[in-house]
Amino acid sequence: MPKRDSSKLGWTSRIRRADSTGERGATLVEAAFVFGLLFLTLFAVVEFGMAFKDYLSVSHASRGGARVGATFGQDPSADILILRAVESTLAPIGLAVNDKVTIGEPGGAETQYTYKPGLLSDCTNLPDCCDWTPCPELGRATYQPPGWLPKDRGISAPTTDRIFVEIQFTHNWLTGFFGNTTDFTNSTDFRIEPQLFGP
Repeated sequence: MPKRDSSKLGWTSRIRRADSTGERGATLVEAAFVFGLLFLTLFAVVEFGMAFKDYLSVSHASRGGARVGATFGQDPSADILILRAVESTLAPIGLAVNDKVTIGEPGGAETQYTYKPGLLSDCTNLPDCCDWTPCPELGRATYQPPGWLPKDRGISAPTTDRIFVEIQFTHNWLTGFFGNTTDFTNSTDFRIEPQLFGP
């Protein structure tokens, strides 16, 4: 039976130990790349998911506001009712200062309202405080009539007017990788529901 050369066995085991250490180092580098890409993908999914949710909320709010405007027609409080409907829809995602809602007749008169909750000088006297400027709420000292007066809106069938609601909402990015903010704008118009019927 041939004798084993012990010097060769020691050399082989040292090579194996060196290879296993190198493999561990390569595995660590590969894991760093993979986890980096995994976290980047995860943050991108969350970031774009939140942005898409906000965009859908803005779209839903403009439809809801236009629906309220179409329902209330010539009601003198139509514009403030539209703004309240938009507020209630956008409240969960955070309607922010200086977000804008435009209400008007497609291709005609319109009024742009800016959201300024509690920031106006008239808010020292709380009963006169209005969250929108200009203020379309009747009975407020700060009331300003809309550019398209509700009494001028056509509510006679079959040729009722159309009303549109456009929302400009500021979305805040979580990571700031795509910038700090982006404005989402959505507009919807509906035909005003007839309240007077012709002969």
